[in-house]
Amino acid sequence: MPSGEQDERLGEQVLEHVAEIAAGRCSITDATIAAEPDASSQEILAGLLMLHEDLEYGRLRQVTLLQDLRDAVRARDEFLSVASHELRTPLTTLGLQVDGLPRALQQQMGSLPENVSRRLGLIGRQVERLSALVTSLVDVSRISSGKLQLSKERADLVEIVRAVAERFGDDARRSGSALVFEGQGPIWGEYDVSRVDQVATNLLSNAIRYGLGKPIAIGVAPDGDRSRFWVADRGIGIPPEHQTRIFQQFERVAPATSYAGLGLGLWISRQLVEAMEGTISVRSEVNAGSVFTVDLPRGA
Repeated sequence: MPSGEQDERLGEQVLEHVAEIAAGRCSITDATIAAEPDASSQEILAGLLMLHEDLEYGRLRQVTLLQDLRDAVRARDEFLSVASHELRTPLTTLGLQVDGLPRALQQQMGSLPENVSRRLGLIGRQVERLSALVTSLVDVSRISSGKLQLSKERADLVEIVRAVAERFGDDARRSGSALVFEGQGPIWGEYDVSRVDQVATNLLSNAIRYGLGKPIAIGVAPDGDRSRFWVADRGIGIPPEHQTRIFQQFERVAPATSYAGLGLGLWISRQLVEAMEGTISVRSEVNAGSVFTVDLPRGA
């Protein structure tokens, strides 16, 4: 065969084999390589066969690593689920005991010394913090496993959010922030009361944590067949490049050494809001504060 025709045939073979390899197949064998009369052609076909084998090894390795990763994530989720549920019972018992201590001591002592009262308050707040962390772990487990359930009922969104604001009044005062509730009701709709409360709690606790002791507003307003509530602070703010990232799992803008938390609150809030067919968004400016807004359907 003339050299030009031989080169053309080899070029066509190479293109065919490359297409095969790209599709995850290869028809080159040791026998087809040995059958080639030209040594250069044998080297090219052998190189293509080695390329296919290397790619196949890499693909199988990737599949194995992916399965290992899935197994590790599943084991993590199972651990979080078991650990969080096991922690809930003793924490609930501890919280009840701490709540009852002031009353029991007052019955014995008549009145509590200021330092005792202050320390009991600190213990109570730490128990609440641990309970919130455990609740976050339970939610992560449920969301990751697709077991998150909603329980909607007819309720007034104004009263749901107002109750959260009242509950955080002391925390806001301790941080130096004036907390203002904005809203006129009622705004009736089909809401999952506990989940709306949880989202508002996450947003308000973040505002207190990052608000630098400046005024905080939490409000509610109707919007046609939808409703919304918001939390606004004048704290450290969030850089524009981080305003999407903060809704991801374990993400945070402020350093963990300066501000406590797992970096799960906003991720859980987004998952809950989206499960309720709503949206959550943020407007923020560094050193000027942030406004988180939740938009929810009012339902039937």
